[in-house]
Amino acid sequence: MSDTEDTGEIDVTIETEVIDLDGDGVADMVVETTTTIIDVDGDGVADVVQETTIIAVDVDGDGEADIIDETTITAVDLDGDGAFSDDEIEIEETTAVREDLIED
Repeated sequence: MSDTEDTGEIDVTIETEVIDLDGDGVADMVVETTTTIIDVDGDGVADVVQETTIIAVDVDGDGEADIIDETTITAVDLDGDGAFSDDEIEIEETTAVREDLIED
């Protein structure tokens, strides 16, 4: 056994984009993506990758989010082969819509 241990690394990146669709100077949509890459054993190969994207949309222009969608994709290299197979990837999505925008 060596006297030094490999240490893992966590890298987090957050990107935010504000979109004004109609040019009125008020944000109609905000998209935020957070990407987390974890190298558990310090070998330089990602063992866990998680990306979460949140989209908030102002449908009626009042400055309040009317629709919020969150999607998270998580990949875990369970077998340690350096690749993510279909059974090592999970996708979760949640959408919230302001009640009065939903038709019966």
